[in-house]
Amino acid sequence: MKVVKVRSPFIIEVNETLQIGSKIELSIWNGSSYPTSGTGFYSLSKSIPSAIQTSNTYNISNYVKEFIDNIKPTKVSGILTTYEDNNEWVKFQVKRYKLVGTTYTEVGTATEYVGVNGFNNYSDGANSIIDNYSSGILSNGLIKKNILKTSSTSKGYVNYIVDIPSGGKVEVTYFNLAQTLSVTENITGLTGIYNLKILLTQYPNNVNFADGCAVGISLKNSSNVLLQYSGFDVLSVEECKYTPVECTFINRYGGWEFLTFFKQQTNTVSVKGTDYKLTQSAINYNTAIGQFKTFNTNGKQTVKLNTGFVDENYSELITDLLLSETVLLDGKPVTVKTQGSDLKTSLKDRLINYEMDFEYAYNLINDVI
Repeated sequence: MKVVKVRSPFIIEVNETLQIGSKIELSIWNGSSYPTSGTGFYSLSKSIPSAIQTSNTYNISNYVKEFIDNIKPTKVSGILTTYEDNNEWVKFQVKRYKLVGTTYTEVGTATEYVGVNGFNNYSDGANSIIDNYSSGILSNGLIKKNILKTSSTSKGYVNYIVDIPSGGKVEVTYFNLAQTLSVTENITGLTGIYNLKILLTQYPNNVNFADGCAVGISLKNSSNVLLQYSGFDVLSVEECKYTPVECTFINRYGGWEFLTFFKQQTNTVSVKGTDYKLTQSAINYNTAIGQFKTFNTNGKQTVKLNTGFVDENYSELITDLLLSETVLLDGKPVTVKTQGSDLKTSLKDRLINYEMDFEYAYNLINDVI
């Protein structure tokens, strides 16, 4: 499985001997078979720049990204065999052709990829392909995730994109923080590529898992041989004073990230309209009407949130939040008004708290036409 983060350019090159031009055929789908015409099929071609510059390159990221539509994560609880809808990720195939004379000839074999709505950093260089059985969790497994300690089993999840071999399974093991107890769940009966939802914690009502857990995810083949391993840590936080707000967004890996703001929040309403001077209907006018009136009045709500004290490596989550194109607070769409933030360290800042400003992405008065 070749996973591509399509918010960064993904370049396909055709550079063959004697070619005077090239063509690629791009098929984008998420189902049992790829399209060869119509929606999801593109044929792109161009001539070589010159006789000594024969390389043709095609950036296909924007074509693929159009087919990914991250709207809202669907919470899950209980059994683990739940996976994302087709709009959260996409499959695509590329065929390359060289043009010699008037004939196009296919070069090599068609290559299939998986596209997710993530990005590479500039320092990572050109968009690299993650090529293995599984790209693992679409999140940074080194960051300990703080979640609210409640009795609910619906506490969010991490995306785990995986190519399950025939007869294989995904084994999810939850360890308590003391490493004295573990419980294993098996995901079986699936073959092929899936974007699974792995719960952050499966046993919140069990006293052994009340303070958090470590989660290990193993991909195994039909002979129970380990092919890939990923993991992450979860810490349950009890908040008695403030009402926590759950922020969900698409991170740099193309998966849903769940970040809880535990501390103080400040809500603000801003209103604007257009003022007009009125013309009175009679000389003996009604003084209760007034000379000015405001039309098209509407407003928006903003909220300032605080994370509470977090680990130093939360700087990556804050960076991903600032760069994300899809952000929700408690399931409601918002835009991030904070345009930048210091990436804090425990050496300089001691106790680390992040304060962020959000604006709900809709008017208070429904004016949808």
